[in-house]
Amino acid sequence: MKKILCLVLITLLILCSQFTGSCYVKGSQTEKDVKKAFGLRLNGKVDEAKVLLDSLLNKDSTNAMAWYELARLKQYMLVGGGDVKTADILSAINKAVNLEPKNVIYAYYKAIASFMHAFMAMEMGQGEVKDKIAETCDQFENVLSLKPDYQEAKLYLVEIYGLLPPEMGGDSTKAQEQAKKLIAADPYFGTKAKAALASVDTDLLKLWENLIALDSQNADLYIEAGKACLLKEDPKAAEINFEKAIKYDPAKSILILDLARFHIMKVMQNSESASEELPIAKKLLEKYLNTSPEPNIPLKTYTMGLLARVEMFLGNQAEAEKLMNEAKSLDPYFSRASGVPTLLLFDPPDQIIHHYFSFFSPF
Repeated sequence: MKKILCLVLITLLILCSQFTGSCYVKGSQTEKDVKKAFGLRLNGKVDEAKVLLDSLLNKDSTNAMAWYELARLKQYMLVGGGDVKTADILSAINKAVNLEPKNVIYAYYKAIASFMHAFMAMEMGQGEVKDKIAETCDQFENVLSLKPDYQEAKLYLVEIYGLLPPEMGGDSTKAQEQAKKLIAADPYFGTKAKAALASVDTDLLKLWENLIALDSQNADLYIEAGKACLLKEDPKAAEINFEKAIKYDPAKSILILDLARFHIMKVMQNSESASEELPIAKKLLEKYLNTSPEPNIPLKTYTMGLLARVEMFLGNQAEAEKLMNEAKSLDPYFSRASGVPTLLLFDPPDQIIHHYFSFFSPF
């Protein structure tokens, strides 16, 4: 009997490792404590979440899930103006990966964090960019060694190898190799790869419309069609596609923020368009704030921050200050970045992430 129970336990451990590389006991105090910190962060209590994670790690520095959640918390603080550097994020996620090297959740986030670190170096004109990009690609390859069908990891390799010049680590041959794998494996990701490597005169909208003709109720396809419309500076067509995406998947209401950002970006390009573009942006931001279910605190406060900036440019100083103060009271670390906060920060810490955001595209 003991032998049978032992074999059952070993089998369960092996099955768990096939999915994440490790097996946290569901409902254990360790998992509950880390998820509590995650919940605090999503409710705007970032400092409290950090205190809890620091406490957990002081008691047990081998708590890989806590290191992972601390890395994500630090990324959230970074875009919210906290005293954090990308190296701090890498330091935390490195500890999680070193403790559980076969956990694909941590490995994928480390690859993302490595790319973010390299991208910041590119933006700031720092040296050793090629080395940092090589390290990033190694991390994505590691993810694929753990989970060969992790299509998002392949897509990052397509963009990195295909869109960067050779002196920064680009490699068109490797980009095409990964693109071929995606094309063979999945129509959606295959088309994403084609779009990433397409020439500037390619009609990206047509690529997605061809897929929509074959799968007319796929929200993800309408999202890409809408983004292609934004890149063609056709916000009305983008809105039609986004509305269809939201119809088939109400959780996609975050797309309203991309529409609002488009109109704000138009003003940044031409200040004389403010009187036309900003009222549209304001209406869209207010629409998102009133969506159901209500946006989580990080996304709500990010939107309020954007709306405050719009009100300020419209000359409504009192309303702008009111919105900004309310956002800060809900979440002092709400994102001040121009881009919408990445959803990979808002999945539970035991869940494999399938959110993809491009470092090379505004949408």
